[in-house]
Amino acid sequence: MTTLEAAISTVHTSYNGWQNRETWLVNLWLSESMGSYEFLQEICEKDCEAWEKAEELEAHFQDQLEDMYDVPSFWSDILGTALDRVNWVEIVTSNQ
Repeated sequence: MTTLEAAISTVHTSYNGWQNRETWLVNLWLSESMGSYEFLQEICEKDCEAWEKAEELEAHFQDQLEDMYDVPSFWSDILGTALDRVNWVEIVTSNQ
């Protein structure tokens, strides 16, 4: 690993107290409306492990993405990449 690679891999990417901007943004939107907040709370109140709740939450958004973009495109790739960066467990645990 070069010095530049090492510096890049250790860059602090937190955002407003969250792991990254993508995680902060998803949590922000889930907290914005009553319907999405109730959906999040419904998942968070389930009697299972946090990672299972996180998987369900992530699957919900991945399914929505697939419904919106049923063929590969620039937008589906960009949005998919952003969703892959979300720390779903952090969202679940911060809303329990």
